Amino acid sequence: MSEQIAKLLTEKRLNIIRGKALVGAATRQEIASVFGHIDAMEARLDRADDDDTFGTEGWRHWMDMP
Repeated sequence: MSEQIAKLLTEKRLNIIRGKALVGAATRQEIASVFGHIDAMEARLDRADDDDTFGTEGWRHWMDMP
């Protein structure tokens, strides 16, 4: 099964969207792109779990995710 991973946003682009969101000016597409960014980060972190990069219990445990 082939997994397609979304492209990560640049730090600059994330900061622009954050600023726009703070004043209520971010578009739905911009907000969706942030969720795509998060999904891409999670997919990359999941791949790192195969190498025990964050310990044997994985990155979610390492970050104390609820």
